[in-house]
Amino acid sequence: MKIIQYILLVCSLCLFGETGAQNRSIEFREGNWEQMLKMAKKEKKMIFVDCYTSWCGPCKMLAKNIFTQDSVADFYNANFICFQIDMEKGEGPELARKYGVAAFPTLLYVDKDGMLKHCVVGYLQTHELILNGEKALKGEQTLLDFQRRYDAGERDRAFVKQYIDVLFKAYRPQLQKEVVTEYINGLSDAEFYTRETWDIIIRNLSDPLSPILKKVAAKRYYFSHVVSRDTIDIFIDYTLKNAVSSFVWWTPDKGVFNQQRYDELLAYIFTQPLPKVPQYVASLYAAAYLKTGDIRGMLDEIYRSLQYGIFYTPQDKLDFIRNFLRHVETCGNETFMNEANAWLDKLMESAPSGYYKSEYMKVKARILRVLGKVDEANELELQAPKVRMS
Repeated sequence: MKIIQYILLVCSLCLFGETGAQNRSIEFREGNWEQMLKMAKKEKKMIFVDCYTSWCGPCKMLAKNIFTQDSVADFYNANFICFQIDMEKGEGPELARKYGVAAFPTLLYVDKDGMLKHCVVGYLQTHELILNGEKALKGEQTLLDFQRRYDAGERDRAFVKQYIDVLFKAYRPQLQKEVVTEYINGLSDAEFYTRETWDIIIRNLSDPLSPILKKVAAKRYYFSHVVSRDTIDIFIDYTLKNAVSSFVWWTPDKGVFNQQRYDELLAYIFTQPLPKVPQYVASLYAAAYLKTGDIRGMLDEIYRSLQYGIFYTPQDKLDFIRNFLRHVETCGNETFMNEANAWLDKLMESAPSGYYKSEYMKVKARILRVLGKVDEANELELQAPKVRMS
């Protein structure tokens, strides 16, 4: 027993030594992007950029748990101009477009001339953050290094697989799609239907209309010797759901409604033997009215779809209604908002549990707020958590 107590004491001291004695953190510079570039030139350093948003949980964890580690702080403060920016405010959106930032946290390594040298996305452990910084400084095994070698014609399979991994960690979906497609198209059928290829596909491809994913869907059970059939179906369903969601969430500010893709997706979904196909069809039918801003038509289509009994669980029904009522919130038409408001009362009454009732309450609160009924909205939002637990 004494030996065990001693071991536990040593372990606790080791943990304390790693986390309890940390008193330094990354020093993020104040100023705008132009000033960061000037500092980088003056101090002859690369810029490390922490791209975050106010709602990003992993961003907050990274700032609290990793940026405050002495080893991280010492390394980054000595070697980089460190800059932290909310990508939804000020210069953030412009920098996001410039450097292809679409997930958070994204960590950029940029040289003094503003060229992106390296990039990595997500929460990193201490050693991972330092390792990526070292790669950026050396210019080896970086995103730019792999891009240049690939563009120069290097196609060794081991190298290409490394490049695919780097692109995945950097979240460069378009490049991932291009590189992975070329790589997989060079495989034989025997090489295609392997666990290694399956892992590459699910990490890097998500468009169900792409030739590779159509091949996967058409011969899905050819993978069943390395992956369970349920897993295969779940992945195919995931890709369809995401594709449908792009139309459900479409708004005019996102560009032109892609009618050709819409038609192709709708036709393709009809061919898939998956339980949620009727729900996806219903969602696409309702989304078609968004193209012309026909909220009346959208609501009528929603009501019609709900009569068919195709939403098998309360969650499916909630998601369907909640996603489309966001368009009612922003349509600016009080008649439609009042109609939705009254409908939500009925949905709240018929909800099967406190959780679902509370979720409808939150939707109703958003609509009430738009209608200017702020006090009612506040009261609903206050009561929703209590109802959720009932």
